[in-house]
Amino acid sequence: MKCAVIVAGGNSTRFGNDKLNMPLFDKTVLQNTVDLFRSIVEQIVVVGVQIDGTTYAQAGATRFLSVQNGLKMVNNGCELVAIHDGARPFVSKQLIEKLFDQAQAKGSAIPSLPVTDTVWSVENAPCVVDRNHLKSVQTPQVFHFAKILQAFNNAPHQNYTDESTLFYDVFGQLNLVEGERANVKITYPSDLPTYRIGNGFDVHAFCDGDGVILGGVTIPYNKKLKGHSDADVLAHAICDGVLSASNNRDIGVQFPDTDDKYLGANSMNLLAECVQIAKNSGFEVVNVSAVVICQAPKLAPHIPQMAQNLAKVLNVDVSCVNLSATTTEKLGALGNGDGIAVQSTVLLKGI
Repeated sequence: MKCAVIVAGGNSTRFGNDKLNMPLFDKTVLQNTVDLFRSIVEQIVVVGVQIDGTTYAQAGATRFLSVQNGLKMVNNGCELVAIHDGARPFVSKQLIEKLFDQAQAKGSAIPSLPVTDTVWSVENAPCVVDRNHLKSVQTPQVFHFAKILQAFNNAPHQNYTDESTLFYDVFGQLNLVEGERANVKITYPSDLPTYRIGNGFDVHAFCDGDGVILGGVTIPYNKKLKGHSDADVLAHAICDGVLSASNNRDIGVQFPDTDDKYLGANSMNLLAECVQIAKNSGFEVVNVSAVVICQAPKLAPHIPQMAQNLAKVLNVDVSCVNLSATTTEKLGALGNGDGIAVQSTVLLKGI
């Protein structure tokens, strides 16, 4: 039987507010954390907060006492227990399952990462600590339930910063497992990411010409798109998605077609300006999804290059730009070949 003890009894002093109750996506931080374990363990004990579908344990004056209270509420028959910070909602289920497997085999499993920052010791004469011998540890920390219970019952003192230090102090052994960089503990307001979604839509009609520009790629065709700029309808739709998500006015306001400054403008440059506008508002692009709607020309051979061009301007990996093309089965103006439309969805993250 697998169990989890979620520690949620802190005061959020450094955060300055109740961080566990802060919204994250469609839930609170704590609810996100708890829900990670529902499909993995048979019992979840939450220390300090009552959550539907879990067992409540009273918070103690220290972490040691809080976790000890949580362990006392674990049901008989528990073989492995994960002890996890309520303020770590980004741990993956894959890591949790790996830690349970490791603890089953070795008695403990502590996620850890090499320290990558320069570390100074400022006690007495300041000096740089050799980080090659340092690791930072995370939660969840998974143990044989009987052994971690024994560790608490035989603890030499109660001034432990986490359960790994207690376990090692009592048993003199520890199994460190590679953790995850994304498994961040929310301590300060800046640790809580802000995400915004924006939608963009644009449509341009065809006119006489010899090629269509989409995503900075010139596609040979017997027509071109009509517009004040180069009429890159794909770039325009993504521009509006970026501006919408960052709470800025649309491209018609940013780059009006009454201004000759933008006559024949390269729309990829306009997209770069939109990315900068979003940055000035405190956001950066995470990923983009866009669908191009037209009867012709055929776009599939050109999509990889479009994605590369857009990724470069958006400052993301090409894997974060997903493009698709579809038709309207010859229905309506687009189906009659009158033009091209694009619908985009853009995710931004606060910086």
